[in-house]
Amino acid sequence: MSDYVGKHLLVDCYGCKKEILLSSAEILNTMSDSAVYLGLNVEDTYFHDGEEEITVSAYGPRSHICIHAYPDMGYVAIDIYSFDPELIPAKTMKAIRALLKPERIRATSVKRGDMSAITDMKPITESKTTALRKFRNTGNRINKAGKKVAHYIVQKREKRDGLGPE
Repeated sequence: MSDYVGKHLLVDCYGCKKEILLSSAEILNTMSDSAVYLGLNVEDTYFHDGEEEITVSAYGPRSHICIHAYPDMGYVAIDIYSFDPELIPAKTMKAIRALLKPERIRATSVKRGDMSAITDMKPITESKTTALRKFRNTGNRINKAGKKVAHYIVQKREKRDGLGPE
């Protein structure tokens, strides 16, 4: 038995085409295909078409999938949860990519009820932008340090050669 109770996948889809998100049929297809990939036996569904948001949920034994689509923003938030150890939420990513065609996806996987970890709710995330930001910031610090060193060397030479301010 694993040290955690369930698997929770949180997916952010950016840059989705508005016409796809305005189509209730496409959102429902994404839901049903995600359920198939997950292996979820859907027992109940919920659909709400609001002014700014479309929400679709599917519930099965010990699992659920929920999709929130925001057509004007080109954004979709997807929540996939399973208590069932046989169901693997990450399998749904194929259906999500194929049907929503997002420009970018960010997925965060959380082990729910992790009895072995002190930081139970801290999601494990890896972001390419974080690494790039650290690299860029390090480059900026090196650049600033280089300018300070160069300025110091110029001042020393000017002082040595008698060219500096008196």
